[in-house]
Amino acid sequence: MPTWIPIMPIAHPTPTLFVVDDDVSTQELLCEIAHDAGWSTRGFSCLTELRRSLDTTTPTLLILDDDLPDGRGGDLVRELRSNERMADLPTLVCTAAHPMRQAEIGAWAPVISKPFDLAEIEAFLGVAARRHSPPDAHGRQAG
Repeated sequence: MPTWIPIMPIAHPTPTLFVVDDDVSTQELLCEIAHDAGWSTRGFSCLTELRRSLDTTTPTLLILDDDLPDGRGGDLVRELRSNERMADLPTLVCTAAHPMRQAEIGAWAPVISKPFDLAEIEAFLGVAARRHSPPDAHGRQAG
């Protein structure tokens, strides 16, 4: 009689979201939405904190405000696009900046205006999560 060996699902890393916003309530809301969708999250209040973490860790997705105490998030995105290791990092800028500034940022990353609709954030998380997971992670088992 054959012995059956159960097929264990392949463990995939949990997607990681970094949120940079000096407004603590916005930062916490974005982290909570992502956490509820199965993401690991980490919040930052300024670009300096984020830069230190990016030296050692690359998140699955980065969401940041443009107007931060120590710089502009949109300018950081432009900088990341010229960094070979970070050029393809999925990034979303959520900002209340003037529409002309939003258009400028839009050359480097998608922009969502504040106040934002939660469905927009959830949709962006879904796309980034699908991009992060290997093809066999969508309900199919290997073997």
